[in-house]
Amino acid sequence: MSFRNTSTRVGPKGTHAPPPYEEILVLACRAPSVHNTQPWLWRLHDDRLDLVADYSRQLLHADPNGRDLLLSCGAVLQHLQVAAAGLGWSARVRRLPDRNDHHLIATVTLTPAAISPAASSRLRAITVRQTDRRRFTSWPVPEERLHGLAATGSQWGAQVLPVGGELVRSRLRALTLRADKIQRADPAYVAELGAWVREGRDGLRPAGIPTTESAVEPDDRLGRRFPRGALADPVLEALDGADGMLIVCTSSDDVISCVRAGEAMSAVWLQATEELLSVVPLSQALEVPETRLEVQDDILGDLAFPQIVLRVGWPPLARPSLPPSPRRDLNQVLVRAAG
Repeated sequence: MSFRNTSTRVGPKGTHAPPPYEEILVLACRAPSVHNTQPWLWRLHDDRLDLVADYSRQLLHADPNGRDLLLSCGAVLQHLQVAAAGLGWSARVRRLPDRNDHHLIATVTLTPAAISPAASSRLRAITVRQTDRRRFTSWPVPEERLHGLAATGSQWGAQVLPVGGELVRSRLRALTLRADKIQRADPAYVAELGAWVREGRDGLRPAGIPTTESAVEPDDRLGRRFPRGALADPVLEALDGADGMLIVCTSSDDVISCVRAGEAMSAVWLQATEELLSVVPLSQALEVPETRLEVQDDILGDLAFPQIVLRVGWPPLARPSLPPSPRRDLNQVLVRAAG
């Protein structure tokens, strides 16, 4: 897919034409979000964009405090900055500009800028990034790769830490499975989860997790979160110890920390996509208070707040890509401000 440098378009009397907001937003809204809820709205003013959290799409049982929702908003904000840079625009971002409006996540103004090779590469990554819950191969992820991904994510205002040692990774897996068991004991959670699983890709419901993104009977226990899977996932070699893990964490646990963590997660994901790695978010251990506290105490030494765990691995070379997850139409998420 090729893109044009839209910053070179000239308007009346030699002035620059306005930014291609719609083109940028379509790309930005390909960002990952919890259960593919896409919990964001955009307000377009004459001179800026506002990113607004859409709390009507909050998962009240899986995410009662709205942390996952804010992570999702951070991810779309980072995707927007990458999309703008790839099309020749520099984004100036003010996060949480109004203390009295907790729905207003950020304001963004765009100015023309040169396109770097790195910006072009990241733009292409947006178009192919996906959440592939199928098994990884048994090829280990080199430690230097994980440290490189961590360094990329840590440039976005959160700290990204590689999880070293199989014992610690096993501990994270065990906490994820325990959190899953706790959540599934809550009928309201189970009903909410089921409500966001879509039968196939009929195009009529542009959100949620299609059954064609979850395996029918995954042997990989960490891939069992979503019910009614319809995706074939042939057995590969043993997985133990092959995947890598990263923890995105912050020094505080407030709203802006969650947004920054989402930006860091998005940056890691796009970098991994460029490197042909697959990323799967593991949020369950951090959605249940008791297991989140254990991650914070036992794995982070009570030095930071864990916001999201990312599992990283190599997909099979011959595996076909999944179709893009359904997305809401731009007219459903974009509001043009009056005046």
